[in-house]
Amino acid sequence: MISPLLHDDPHTVGPFRILARLGGGGMGTVYLARSTGGRTVAVKTLHTRLAADTTLRTRFRLETDAARVIGSEHGAAVVDADPQAPTPWLATEYVLGPPLDAAVEGSGPLPEPAVSALGAALAAGLEQLHRSEVVHRDLKPSNVLVTAQGPRIIDFGIARAFGDEHLTNVGSAMGTPAFMSPEQAAGLEHTAAGDVFALAGVLVFAATGIGPFGGGAPTDLLYRVRFGEPDLGRVPPPLRPLLARCLAKDPSQRPSTTELRTALAADGVPGDHRGFADLLPDAVLREIARRSDEVWREPPHRLPPPVPAEAPGAEPAPAPGVSRRRLLAVAGGALLGGGILGGGGWALVGGFGDDSGKKKDAVDRPKPPAALWSTALWCPDSGGEVMAVGRNLAMRAGIVLCGVNAESGKGTWQASIEDIWRSATDGTRVYALRRYQDAAALAVCEVAQTDGQLGKPLVELSAFAGKEQYNQLLCVDGGVAYLVAKAASGGRWYLVAADLGTGRERWRSPVDGPQAQGAPPALCGTVVGSRVVLCGSPATDSKFLGLSVHDKGSGRRLWEFSETYAGTPPSHLVTDDRNLYLGADALTARRLSDGELEWVVGMGQASGDSGSGERRYGAPVVQDGVVYCTDGDRGLIAVDALSGTMNWQEKGLSGRKSLRDVAPAIGKRYAYCADDKGVRAVDLRARQAVWTYEAEPVVLTADPKGGRLYVRQQKRTIALPLA
Repeated sequence: MISPLLHDDPHTVGPFRILARLGGGGMGTVYLARSTGGRTVAVKTLHTRLAADTTLRTRFRLETDAARVIGSEHGAAVVDADPQAPTPWLATEYVLGPPLDAAVEGSGPLPEPAVSALGAALAAGLEQLHRSEVVHRDLKPSNVLVTAQGPRIIDFGIARAFGDEHLTNVGSAMGTPAFMSPEQAAGLEHTAAGDVFALAGVLVFAATGIGPFGGGAPTDLLYRVRFGEPDLGRVPPPLRPLLARCLAKDPSQRPSTTELRTALAADGVPGDHRGFADLLPDAVLREIARRSDEVWREPPHRLPPPVPAEAPGAEPAPAPGVSRRRLLAVAGGALLGGGILGGGGWALVGGFGDDSGKKKDAVDRPKPPAALWSTALWCPDSGGEVMAVGRNLAMRAGIVLCGVNAESGKGTWQASIEDIWRSATDGTRVYALRRYQDAAALAVCEVAQTDGQLGKPLVELSAFAGKEQYNQLLCVDGGVAYLVAKAASGGRWYLVAADLGTGRERWRSPVDGPQAQGAPPALCGTVVGSRVVLCGSPATDSKFLGLSVHDKGSGRRLWEFSETYAGTPPSHLVTDDRNLYLGADALTARRLSDGELEWVVGMGQASGDSGSGERRYGAPVVQDGVVYCTDGDRGLIAVDALSGTMNWQEKGLSGRKSLRDVAPAIGKRYAYCADDKGVRAVDLRARQAVWTYEAEPVVLTADPKGGRLYVRQQKRTIALPLA
């Protein structure tokens, strides 16, 4: 329910103006808030006094990730977030509907068809969550919102990944006693089956008005959950056998979320929630309508601070509101229809290039630029490059693939494609393999750049095992998808070319399967002219990269070679139309035509300032016939790509530790390098560093057309002007 702000509640959080309180507890507060454009959101903040607790901060970040995974169909879509702010916060769409406990309290137990529809939708939401290997761990009636379109699951404050014990000690029970699983009540591992147990408890409550183990003191509830039998006497008879299975003490005896969803939807309730409102009691629909109206009313006045008896308290002016006419216009569309883009969850933060408080440079010395935008997108350790998709961008963010507006940094869509190796772009469209959990055959689909959903398969190859997790989409070029996939029979792995226009396989060529646990068969692959270049994934303890080149027309292997390599293996190949370039103990150019070395720089020379166990040369980049990379900790070098002749070496660099796994980015005036101080701009004419932008870069990407340098850090992505 909406209540007045306290005197010390914030006026703004991130880009949102705070209007009222929605709730609060020992961990944080939830506010009603509005953006400058008039969008209404719910903003959850962690209490300031708890922000220094790294465990709670991590849990808050995981809550944000889980909310992004479940998305707007089954949850409250993430609009914006900054888990790393001094006071961490998360903004989601404001869902128009009461919590299930309030709905049942106000209208009584739901009729059987509504309970079945509710359960089918909630099971589908948990199914989506579990596919991303996340469990909710606190599903209860107050964490289910009832809307006209269907239920939404919220509050992932104690959600976590399968098998992750970092945030929960064995022997400690976290959750709500009345809806815990027996294993959770005992302080043991709570898996997806535990969420099924909790969902059954929620459905018993929806059907009867009380949980399956009654009420009372927490200790009594925990005992009944672990050892007592559930009370299903008032549950509609058609639902009892299924819910009894879900409430089995042994997790292995419970149905999966897929089985549960299928069984509950068997009565003809549509899985996409059409007609859900028709199944709800009139009292619940009236409450939904009341909340829809309440959110646009003038917010309650902020409560004044407590004052001494002798001092008169001045009542502050009410927070400014948006005109009623405009609110009604917006209400008719954005809120009642969901009003959310699928890729929310990004914050605009400025001032990253501010030099205030620092010693000023000489008058004629360039200064680091101010950020064009900054957004809280988590960058993976590998595969975090920013990809151009038309006029906008795509990049990995934690366990999802996101679309980002290149001008503003705002999220435009997100797709739950957990594995980096299962998506690719041709520069215009984004493609992905269908979820391996759902796919009988290998299928390539286009990712919609409106909501991140996968379309109908463009290619569906029954000769390959669709349920293989390590099937890989390497790249898409000229309307052809190049994949590494496992055959449906025989267990062999192949490099495959599939025509997206005809939907047919063009050719296949045998390759090695996965060499290390948890890794796909190949690190990366690309098309160069008439050839397909493949870099195989090394074994866990191997220091070799397997390189091979195949004929683009037939798939015939032209050559293969094992290259020694130290450090993080490359996530993309650096080529021009003649050579493949690698930076390791030496900087090498290997001919694409026959695999022979074209030239070598650094072989047999002293390693300079390279640290012990590190390769000497950093990841290279090639542009306009020049190969750029770092030489140990001595700075950037520029090498002629045709001959291997050294063009120049950076001057005057000392006291810096090069980040060898981060390739330089090249602009017209500057080359940008990553080191332990940040992003260093090297003047291409003067051949020395002129400024440093303080950051901890994981990936640098230059966008010459857009005039931007993208700096991806572990927890934030920044756009700088590219000079």
